[in-house]
Amino acid sequence: MKRLSLLLLVGLVAACNQHTSQPTATTAPVAAPAATAPAPTAAINTPAAKQLLAKPTTEVLDVRTPVEFMTGHLAQARNLNVSSDDFAQQVTQLDTSKTYVVYCRSGKRSSKAADIMYQQGFRHVVNGGAYDDLK
Repeated sequence: MKRLSLLLLVGLVAACNQHTSQPTATTAPVAAPAATAPAPTAAINTPAAKQLLAKPTTEVLDVRTPVEFMTGHLAQARNLNVSSDDFAQQVTQLDTSKTYVVYCRSGKRSSKAADIMYQQGFRHVVNGGAYDDLK
């Protein structure tokens, strides 16, 4: 019985140690897809927005819904609802060379708006974040 156990053990070890050489296919390395960098405007920057709001040349966009806009907004703000189907189209009517501050209720929608604007060629957009922080 000991011999049989020993023989089985040796056979098992030998079977595990067999190495068969399989040809490996060589493939060219695949480049990782280029990551789309987030727009530099996406991060909320309330202090910079407040400084820009003091300049008369700054354009201010409230990207909340019209109902939210009617409940209160910055005096110089223009309402462009980022949740509307035609927001990207409305943005094309704006001057890409001007400086914009965008804001909403919390900063999430203004971040989305800033990203869309950046994709449309705007390079001077600051995410002001929340309306309550700017008023």
